Amino acid sequence: MSILPRLIRLRTKYIRLEVIASIILISLFINIFSIHQLFQCSSLNELKPLKIHSNTNPLSTIERSKKALENLKVLLNSVVSPTDQPWIWTPSAQYPSVPYQPTLLSNQKVPKAINTKSAVPHVVQDEINRVCQRLTKTNSTSGQIWCKLFTKCYADTLATTTTLLDDNTTYIITGDIDLMWLRDSSAQVHQYMTLSHDKDIQRIIEGLIRRQTQFIFTNPYASSFRLTLRPNPPSDDSLEPVHILKGRNIHVAMHNYELDSLCYHLRLSYTWWKQTHRTDVFDHQWLLAVSMIIQIMIIEQHHSEISPYHYTELGNNYQGSRVSYTGMTWSAFRPSDDQTKFGYLIPSNMMTTVVLKQLKEMIQSLYPDQIELLQQIYQLQVDIYSGIHTYGVVQHAKYGQIYAYETDGFSSPLLIDDANVPSLLSAAYLGFKTPYDPEDQILAATQSFVLSKENPFFFSGEYASGIGSQHTQSQYVWPMAIIMEGFANQSQVNLDSVWKRLEASHAGTFAMHESFNINNPQQFSRTWFAWVNSLFAELVLVHLDKLENWLQYRH
Repeated sequence: MSILPRLIRLRTKYIRLEVIASIILISLFINIFSIHQLFQCSSLNELKPLKIHSNTNPLSTIERSKKALENLKVLLNSVVSPTDQPWIWTPSAQYPSVPYQPTLLSNQKVPKAINTKSAVPHVVQDEINRVCQRLTKTNSTSGQIWCKLFTKCYADTLATTTTLLDDNTTYIITGDIDLMWLRDSSAQVHQYMTLSHDKDIQRIIEGLIRRQTQFIFTNPYASSFRLTLRPNPPSDDSLEPVHILKGRNIHVAMHNYELDSLCYHLRLSYTWWKQTHRTDVFDHQWLLAVSMIIQIMIIEQHHSEISPYHYTELGNNYQGSRVSYTGMTWSAFRPSDDQTKFGYLIPSNMMTTVVLKQLKEMIQSLYPDQIELLQQIYQLQVDIYSGIHTYGVVQHAKYGQIYAYETDGFSSPLLIDDANVPSLLSAAYLGFKTPYDPEDQILAATQSFVLSKENPFFFSGEYASGIGSQHTQSQYVWPMAIIMEGFANQSQVNLDSVWKRLEASHAGTFAMHESFNINNPQQFSRTWFAWVNSLFAELVLVHLDKLENWLQYRH
């Protein structure tokens, strides 16, 4: 009889073990099923919706940034040819601006031009004819003026700045500066997206995406590039030691790190993919460039602690003023090419959330096996949303809660707006939408602030009012910012004011300029600025009906 109790206890023990094992198996099955559901990327609808739960643990975030830095080094090494010089990551007296890759003239192969800039595709001329016919039919006199404006601005990028190259890429300069910016070149072709069915347009834009990819390999922290050193060069093409100290080489014209430059490449890629559903250009090379971009954004969440980026124009040992972790990602320069004051440029971070959402959709569709990259994109978007709301929203005495232009994470906000895009005014145009402000109340209050005298760069005079820039003289406003007013407030009354100011700004040149004097439009900067010409043409196309209405009733 003494054996029976022992058998009962033993049986009970086994039953408990069976129950525990069953619970573990069920739990394991549930977790596997959940993970499968989260990362099964063959269909966008299978992904769970974005939930806002930012990871604010400094240790975990800095470890992510450190890992991203190692990833970036591996990625850059993977695109270096055997004849290339190795990357320099540690600043020295000879190379204080890093990361830096020395280049040799003997190693380069320069692609040759296969077209002239004067020829434009027939489909572009057809679109010009269509718009001009509508404008002149509405008002024969004023319509002729606007036909000339649209004709010059719409065709400008293809007629004067675009070169097709024999390596199946496209080189697009910004205008009177004979260099290619990632930002400018992307924006310069945006108005041609509706012509994506045309084979010439396909060759131009897909070639541009390939050329940008190659330039990102050259230096993902750089903002402007050249194919090679130019004949009869300006001073910086001589590559004197002073230029090498600034991180320039044969292809890198400006080592300025501008967050929005990388965003514009992603925006161009997504817009083209969404418009055309063409995928050939989004190959493994493109995926490498995109991966580099994401690693940099993660690295620069902890700029002051681990960033490799140094640049001689920045203070604080070439790193820029110190910043604290916020979840946002750091930028050395604004889209105006001026230095940031506090590091976290809110408009560029707003644009980053938009392009991250777009990129996530692309990767889910084109590269669903890139689970780690998708995780990085998701977490970045969450972190930046939270950072903007936590550190970028301030209480203004007159306008209530508004977005600051910059902050450093140490409660030092900068309350301005600059004309260059991305700006606070352009947030809606770029598609910024945050779950922390679902009704866009903060955005609306911010728009009221930036278009008031509370904004130090808002000017009003005899011929125009609008936003200027630190980059140009006081009392000069930028047509680019006036155009953004047209996209931000699409009422007929506001657009009537926009058309009037833009017409006054061209000063007989029938082109847009960088900036102009609010009391004398004959005084302006930059006669040839293709980016703003493209934005002007885009505004006309989007609001052609309202432009016709204004022309119809004007005297």
